[in-house]
Amino acid sequence: MWGRSRTRRQRQAEGLAAVAGPVEAADAAHQALLDLRRAVRGELARIEALLDQGDGLPSDTIREQTLGAMGVFADLDVVSQQYQEVRTATVQAAEHGVEVAVPWLEALRGQVRSMTDLRETFAGYGESFVYLRERTERLRADLLPLREGAHAALRAAQHELTEAQGADGWHDWQAGLTALGARLTELDGGRVTPTARQKVSDHYRELEREVAQLRGVMAAAPR
Repeated sequence: MWGRSRTRRQRQAEGLAAVAGPVEAADAAHQALLDLRRAVRGELARIEALLDQGDGLPSDTIREQTLGAMGVFADLDVVSQQYQEVRTATVQAAEHGVEVAVPWLEALRGQVRSMTDLRETFAGYGESFVYLRERTERLRADLLPLREGAHAALRAAQHELTEAQGADGWHDWQAGLTALGARLTELDGGRVTPTARQKVSDHYRELEREVAQLRGVMAAAPR
């Protein structure tokens, strides 16, 4: 009996020793993947913090460029759960000897390959999100003077409209300024979808030109 017990302990020790290195390496690969996910989520949060601030950034358009990562996050949850299951089974099998653990070691290597592939995908998203955030920050800075110019022009036009009250065409001017103000609100709220031919900055410039044209009409009208 003592001999069988000693043999069992020896088999267990040999089995656990055989899987110790592969399990440690697999744990490191798993942790690296989790760390990368945390970094990508952090970059995603930094992008989200830039949006919906009323500064003209096309929030919905920018968010659309991050949607692909959502599926990868879900894939990681599945892979992580599968890894934990295979890891547990590998260690349990090793307690019965090296030969029992061999097929589970192969399964563990398969999990490491899956995690490596997923880590490369995550790394790609991480790089693209850094680029997207930097581009978004530049766009916000570029839009600032255009927004200020459009708002200043609209305020001046509204003041001139008040001064021109009673003039012929006043109600048409008021309707025109109201429509321009609504467009400016949409622009500031990021609800205008940019295209390759007309960017958000083009919309602000166009609106300021239209305000200037209306101001010219009001200035030229007889009082």
